[in-house]
Amino acid sequence: MESFKIIFGLCAVLFLAGLCVGCGSNETESVDNRADVVAVVNKEVITREEFQNELKWSKRKYRVEKSDTLEPNQSVWLKTNVLNELIQESLLRQEAIRQGVKVSSGEFEKYLDQSKEGYKENTFQRALDIEEISRSQWEDKLKTHLLIKMLIEEVINRKIEIKEEEQLEYFKQHMEEFQKGEQVRTLHIMVETEDEARKISKLIRKGKSFSELARQHSRSPEGKTGGDMGYYEAGQMPKWFDDVFKLKVNKVSDIIRTPFGVHIFKVIDKKPERKMSFEESKKQIHAKLLREAQEQAFHKWVEEIKKKSEIIIKYEVLETI
Repeated sequence: MESFKIIFGLCAVLFLAGLCVGCGSNETESVDNRADVVAVVNKEVITREEFQNELKWSKRKYRVEKSDTLEPNQSVWLKTNVLNELIQESLLRQEAIRQGVKVSSGEFEKYLDQSKEGYKENTFQRALDIEEISRSQWEDKLKTHLLIKMLIEEVINRKIEIKEEEQLEYFKQHMEEFQKGEQVRTLHIMVETEDEARKISKLIRKGKSFSELARQHSRSPEGKTGGDMGYYEAGQMPKWFDDVFKLKVNKVSDIIRTPFGVHIFKVIDKKPERKMSFEESKKQIHAKLLREAQEQAFHKWVEEIKKKSEIIIKYEVLETI
């Protein structure tokens, strides 16, 4: 057990450092001998069952098929990561209560609907079955996620402001990051068969309007607007369409076959590579600086919570899982 405790402690240092870890207070003596308790966070118990469930889902996330395929250090890292997440979740849930942050039934229902968006009922349930998580477990995790998200927004995010002077300073010091690659603007037709594509290509060569043919025949979403895909850079489209960049303006591509269908492109404009202006870059810079400031403030805030907390880790229980 001592070797496990030492290794576990070293792996956990990123999150657990700074916590008050001990087992001596009267309030916690009642859980000291419980084999179903993995840790206690300010008197809130993390059970063996909770830990095992999270470990199972974490193994799925990292595509670990069998525990015996893991090296000992990998297994310890995985368990440490799971424990860290459970402890942080517990601390933030407690902080939400202290701050008076609550999730209303209406807010949760809306978040629930957003999370299930794009799924049909049977495919959604199948996804849960594959992950081996019940609907009630999934909803509990979702509610906790929303609660913590609302807490962070209330305590951290809305208090952070990125001034324009900061954005301009970043732009001046990192101008190499703000480049527009060569862009092309294309019209696109997608059909199901090569026979259809050949007939359309023949009509294009005879002078028929590419846009009109796209409206009549294309099965892609932009067909309704004449096949106009707007501007995009190399690498933003699937690899099958790389040769489209080699076409000159007003030239039409050969037929291109992909798993999605059969395609024809026409290049209608090109823009050379160029540097972006500050105005063009502002949104991107603001998002980057805001994200960095929020992450820094979040980690500092969590450290302060940890310093005021008492966390008891049952190493002898963890060793048996």
